[in-house]
Amino acid sequence: MNHAVMHNLPNFPRNTLSALTSALIYGALLVMPTLNAQAVTAAAAATAKTDTTSSKTTVASSKKSSTKPAAQTTSKSTKAVTANKTTNTAKSVKADTKASVSKPITQKTAKAVSQTAPVTSEVANSLVEPTPVVTSNSQDQVIDGVIAIVNDTPILRSQLDRAVAQASAQLQAQNKAVPPAQQLYPQVLDQLITKQIQLDIIKRQGLQAEESAVNAALTNLAQQNGVASLAEFQQKLDAQRAGSYQALRQKVSEDLAIQTLQQQQLASRIKISDQDVDNFLKSPESNALEKSQYRTLHIRVPFEADATGKTSDKQKKQALTVATQIAKNLQAENANIEQIMTDAQTNYNAQIQGGDMGYHVAAELPTELSKNITALEVGQVTNPIATAEGYNVIKLVDKRGGQQKIIDQWHTRHILISPSTALPADMAKQQIDTIYEKLRQGEDFATLASTYSKDPGSASNGGDLGWVSEGDMVPSFEAMMKKTSVNDYSVPFQSQFGWHILKIDEKRQKDVSDVYRKNMAREILYQRMAPQALDDWMQDLRAQAYVKIMQ
Repeated sequence: MNHAVMHNLPNFPRNTLSALTSALIYGALLVMPTLNAQAVTAAAAATAKTDTTSSKTTVASSKKSSTKPAAQTTSKSTKAVTANKTTNTAKSVKADTKASVSKPITQKTAKAVSQTAPVTSEVANSLVEPTPVVTSNSQDQVIDGVIAIVNDTPILRSQLDRAVAQASAQLQAQNKAVPPAQQLYPQVLDQLITKQIQLDIIKRQGLQAEESAVNAALTNLAQQNGVASLAEFQQKLDAQRAGSYQALRQKVSEDLAIQTLQQQQLASRIKISDQDVDNFLKSPESNALEKSQYRTLHIRVPFEADATGKTSDKQKKQALTVATQIAKNLQAENANIEQIMTDAQTNYNAQIQGGDMGYHVAAELPTELSKNITALEVGQVTNPIATAEGYNVIKLVDKRGGQQKIIDQWHTRHILISPSTALPADMAKQQIDTIYEKLRQGEDFATLASTYSKDPGSASNGGDLGWVSEGDMVPSFEAMMKKTSVNDYSVPFQSQFGWHILKIDEKRQKDVSDVYRKNMAREILYQRMAPQALDDWMQDLRAQAYVKIMQ
């Protein structure tokens, strides 16, 4: 297996599904509450209950269905409100593999994999959906109505009612006006129809979300809710109602499969040539690339209001205490924001919000926060900043743009010993220790790499990985690389691929400003084209599908 993955720098999101501005993304992430364990447990139980109930449903006549507001307003379909049209902040980068150079799977690749698996807004919404609205007769028989048929799949009134309640709750959480029922119902119905059409395609094509991606999404959700493992998360959900965890897992899997389908379609529809990039760089719009961009970790500790909607001085003091501890914890070099939020939530009732906000131009940041962010040095953390909503704590992770893009690079070699069926883990450790002793006795690193290394891409070249940039390698490899001196080799260390010894031949700084500008230009063009491309595809789907909305 060749573990080599070399990337162009810097990275840009190939899977961006909409061109929301940074300011909108920033605001949306902050106002989206972190789901607590009780909410997830109750919602997953409701989901499982719904799945069980659906199999027992007695379909009411279309005439009876028309007595509901949904039926009154869905006789004519409106333009589909794009499902899953949320900005995916996960970053993936274009591979640029060198045939003769082998590298362990990089940190950026691992990050891209882990970040394509978060619980997305659609899945998150499904987690907080209320108990289904049903009507029972004297025998407690469940009565439901078919609102629409998509190909050969019915959409039930209870599904629509839950989705409408869910959309209303999300709008209210974002302090946005909830449209009247006669507008909201047909819009939400169109979302359900569009989603079902995509699920039909996924089924026909046999697309499935990778188990690792589903597990990563659920693990992320579990950690946000203070649960240490998936096994514990499953026990907690199923203790409320049997099958809750499986129902939740199915929803996550569907959402990730839809993301994959959309990304495939966008990749085939959006074509950005080198000439397009050059033309953009010659235009006045490219001046935006010269502005500094700030990547931040942002946590908000919201005020908890009483029954009258007011916040007491005591509650503000409590919020400040929590925010102060968060600021202290964020100062750690490799601060885990999810764990920090989980720890802070333990003794705080209001839902703590936040996350990695990605890169933003200062002018697009909220006014009351931008002056604090621009004053930070990379790695610094603000003191708690009071706003009307609560206390905000911000850490500046990185700053880019506005200047030359200079990066550190290390010319690196390595020897890899990977455990296998023929080489158990303990034997692999013994072998790397033996090689280390040979190095200590003066034997040549390149010769030992050619003789013993199990990395086929680099072993034949004396273990040469070429020039390695920060962020290219998995964390354990990069950490050892950074602390190894030029012309020296490391002690044996372990990664997910096995045991390594690395050697640093040279170190340099390289100006990648031109590559950076081109990649940023490509990203801007992609984000600009993605919404229309997605809308066009959605309309094509709708035109080709059989959709019947009940009168």
